[in-house]
Parts: sequence; C-alpha cells; structure tokens
Amino acid sequence: MWSFFVVIYLARITSALIEVELERIEQIGAEHLMDLSGMRVRKYNRTVSVLDGTYSILKDLDDSFEVTLTVARSALGNNQFNEYPMKVPRKKCCQIIRDEYAEYQHIWPNYTNLPQVVKGEEPFCPLPKGSYYLKNFPSDPSWVPPVVPDGFWRMTWEVYSVVSGELQGQVRLFLRIKKELL
Repeated sequence: MWSFFVVIYLARITSALIEVELERIEQIGAEHLMDLSGMRVRKYNRTVSVLDGTYSILKDLDDSFEVTLTVARSALGNNQFNEYPMKVPRKKCCQIIRDEYAEYQHIWPNYTNLPQVVKGEEPFCPLPKGSYYLKNFPSDPSWVPPVVPDGFWRMTWEVYSVVSGELQGQVRLFLRIKKELL
C-alpha cells in the first residue's frame, strides 16, 4: 500500500514546473588568479535573469591548482545554508577540464568564448590566462534534477593550491529554485 503512495508522490515531483532565477555572483579572494568584477546577474526580460559580462583569468590554471564545487540550500531563503550532498570532489584543474567541463560544455557554446574540448583530442590544459566573456547566459530549468527541492541555493567553487593546500579563493553563485506541481 505504501509503495502506491510513493509512486504517486514521485510522479507528482517529476511533473513539476521548475523555475530557476539567478540572484548574484560574487568572488571572495583569488584576486591574484581571476577578476570577476565585470560579471553581473541582470534581468534579460520580465521572467529571465542572465549572467552577463567579462572576466579575466590572470594566471594559467593548470595542475598546480585544485577545484571543488559544493552546493548549499537555504529552505527559508534567509541565508542560513545547509550543505547539500551534491558536489564535485576536489580535483586538479586539468582533470576538471577533461571530465566535468567536457561533459557540460554543450550548455554554453553560444554564450562564451571559452575554448571547447573536442572529443578524441587531448583537452587543452592549462586553461590559458586571458579575458573571457559570458553574454546573456540564461539559467535552464532542465539542468535541475527533479529530486532537488526548491529554495534559495548557493553554489561555491573553491580553488586550492596543490603545493600549499591552502584555499586561494571562492566564486559563489546564488540562485532561487521554484517548483509548481502540475
């Protein structure tokens, strides 16, 4: 009997209308590695917010750096975040480019001048220093797995030095996920 209710509940979750609204992006530290001061979240129209602007990578990001991604949720939207079990474990930059970046680069090819990883070829590494842009990059609700609950979310990318093991800096993206059951 309980399995029937579980199936009904899961069917309702997967038939939800998901809306993702970008709130803001911020850089904490790492001024010697990157400059995100030109990046903004802005309204594209009444219903869509986008990431827009230019940023600079001031040093080649190679295997002397490790990157991790953690995700936290504030159910009430009051900035009291609880870490969520979704994350990318700490990996060297070249491995991130080879694995995660290569898998998800199809999301932003028309929005950025970041280099593309071509299947069958050796991925570029290091990520070369230079000026890059994101132009009107919208959030896409199809990226959100149906089991992710609504609320205020914080995605934090952390950059570590491999040599010292010390945190070099963070980039945080804040967004709001809203779900309506159909």
